[in-house]
Amino acid sequence: MIPTRPLLALILTFIIAGQGLFVAGARATAQSSLSDAARVARVESQLENLRQELKIPALSAAIVKDQKVLWAKGFGFADVENKVPATEHTPYHLASLTKTFASTILMQLVQEGKIKLDDPVSKYGITLESEGVIRVRHLLSHTSEGNPGESYRYNGNRFGELDKVIQRATGKSFGELLIANILDPLDMTETAPNVFRIVGTKSPSGTDPAAEAEVKAAVMDLIAGFNAGSVDQIERRLAPQQNRFPGEGGFLTSFIDASELRGAFQSGFKLNFRVDNLETAVYGTTAVSTFFMSGTITPSNGIPRADGPWRSSLFWNKQDGAWKLVHSHQSAMNRAMITEKHQQRFDTVSKSLAQPYALDREFKTRKSSYPQGFSTSAGLMSSVLDMAKYDIAIDQNKFLAREIQQLAFTSTVSTKGEALPYGLGWFTQNYKGTKMLWHYGYWTANSSFILKVPERNITFIVMANTDNLSRPTDLGGGDALSSPVGMAFLKTFIFPEKFGEPIPEINWNASAQELKDQLQQVSGKPYADVYSKDLITKFRINQSVGQATEAARVMKMYGELFSKPFPEDLAKMPVVAQLVKVLDNEDKTMEFTLTRAQQVRIFSIGEGQAGEMFDYGWIENANKGTSVWEMQEKETTHAGGAAKNRKVDVVITLEPGKYKLRYKTDDSHSFDRWNALPPEINFWGIAVYAK
Repeated sequence: MIPTRPLLALILTFIIAGQGLFVAGARATAQSSLSDAARVARVESQLENLRQELKIPALSAAIVKDQKVLWAKGFGFADVENKVPATEHTPYHLASLTKTFASTILMQLVQEGKIKLDDPVSKYGITLESEGVIRVRHLLSHTSEGNPGESYRYNGNRFGELDKVIQRATGKSFGELLIANILDPLDMTETAPNVFRIVGTKSPSGTDPAAEAEVKAAVMDLIAGFNAGSVDQIERRLAPQQNRFPGEGGFLTSFIDASELRGAFQSGFKLNFRVDNLETAVYGTTAVSTFFMSGTITPSNGIPRADGPWRSSLFWNKQDGAWKLVHSHQSAMNRAMITEKHQQRFDTVSKSLAQPYALDREFKTRKSSYPQGFSTSAGLMSSVLDMAKYDIAIDQNKFLAREIQQLAFTSTVSTKGEALPYGLGWFTQNYKGTKMLWHYGYWTANSSFILKVPERNITFIVMANTDNLSRPTDLGGGDALSSPVGMAFLKTFIFPEKFGEPIPEINWNASAQELKDQLQQVSGKPYADVYSKDLITKFRINQSVGQATEAARVMKMYGELFSKPFPEDLAKMPVVAQLVKVLDNEDKTMEFTLTRAQQVRIFSIGEGQAGEMFDYGWIENANKGTSVWEMQEKETTHAGGAAKNRKVDVVITLEPGKYKLRYKTDDSHSFDRWNALPPEINFWGIAVYAK
């Protein structure tokens, strides 16, 4: 742990972490005088509490201040079964924090003039569905879907297509440049790509090594024939009936037409491929060889382009004393090419990697497994101390000129002129004048978070070996304040100075009335909105660990404390009929009669999504039993809170007669029994007003 805490800090931790109704004056005095060591102690206490609450086996965190590691520590067990404690050196999977590294590499290529942000991605062999031209900046900023540049939609798969941009622009993989440009120069020995041996053929025991050498020589002879443009050399290595699986790419076609290939070479067509990780298994007179292949293709127009990497599998027969190719299969790799250096790093880092865990259906922590693969989108593994090295290097402009780095740190502006929550590989957020640069990771059995506050020259880094650091949040929506660990850091290191006073703690386990009393004391403060975010986070945490009853209590409290008032104009209108505060599994009816034709205003809030309503109201003709009006999802607007909260506010004309007002709910998400954020108005049901 860095550094050792003094006794005073430990005492302050005990005092500050205590629960109960806060006394604003007493806590203000204590917190405003906290040193860095005391603040660290407070964050330590909160992180450990959150780790236990979120049922995370291991968590490691670090704080970098003024380009130095202020503090770093591990919590819990990296390996529960073997009681291996987590430390600041424990590597974790980073998931999407990998995107920040991809941003650095890509912006280096922009700086070097090897790519342009406005290059169409089709230039790099990328084909994606779109309503317009997708450019490199659109993939980097998650704005490639629909009309490119118009809106933000986080999409890790599309971001991963940037592998191809790097490969074709440089002839090298993202992983190769990552190691050469970042990991090796910074001595990040606790960081590695998440790779696995997909080229791992091994001969049966007792196989003659000379036979393996012969097959490897045949592979290299075949590739050399293509690189030399020698059809005769290629044909010597082909069996009479060679073929391959149909599919993308590859350097062979089914039943090569020698005359056609010779004509292509004569017209200027050239290949320059290299082979990596060649391995061979021999089974008597048959053999298989696997390897990675990449390089350049020069068409007859003389303009070379990068190609690959491909995963190649070749199958051989020994005929007339020579190895002949009988079958081949090449598949495009949608992730960075794995080299032996990647594998060596992986083997070293994986020995101390935190073990993966997940919550089962009963919300008990069980051993899990990590996802495999590595790309510009995800797949890097690292420790908080190595991430601290990376963060310091960014701030020292070791990778990029300042203006290029700031370009990555600037919010993307949509084609409609709206500031979006993402820059180029980083989330960017402005909270009441304070700029925050951040990213999160969220994948199977792992989660992570990095938050930079440039004006304070401070960074917070945290990693975990379950997904629950990120699952109960709205980080994908662009709000860093939805992270419970992020909020713990901000309220301790950033907000006291920003708002000129300490941020009082709230006892969320208090009764509704006690909470109202606490919140009343801070209702006029500029940071009052922090508490509504805290309560939402509390709800999400309860949901994520299976505490449904407590989650419902918290959301009921949220509705009482933070709902907007009922629309004043509606409150003044005469009520014709209403069905309100409707609960789960209810089918309510209320009759009403109109003596004349008149306009009525219908106000209803319910649950719906994807064109379907689950909690909704309608009006029936009581005599005929037919519907005269019904709430339909396509005609609703968002009612605030969860996206599925839908609202309708319309005026219709009803003829004189008897009517039934109806409202029906399903088995979840109803008044004061919310399973997601409630609507902004504490209302669930339908009401009809006389105009």
